[in-house]
Amino acid sequence: MPSGTIYPILARLEQVGWVDSSWEDPVVHEQAGRPRRRFYRITQDGAVRARDDLARAYKSRKQPLPVWAAVRPAVDGGRAGGG
Repeated sequence: MPSGTIYPILARLEQVGWVDSSWEDPVVHEQAGRPRRRFYRITQDGAVRARDDLARAYKSRKQPLPVWAAVRPAVDGGRAGGG
């Protein structure tokens, strides 16, 4: 994807509640001598809605749904995925 594509997409996903973000602790990046990182995590709602949308897209193309798209994450306090 061209430069400037990913972060606008992540910002829109965050606005609709599919993604949460947070800044890295300043001490960590200062000690590492690099710019501060922003971390993104898909929300529980984002994971469910993305899987539903993917399932609809595959169904409309009459393709079998990939195994990874069919698996529903366990509810863990409103967040899906690891670190």
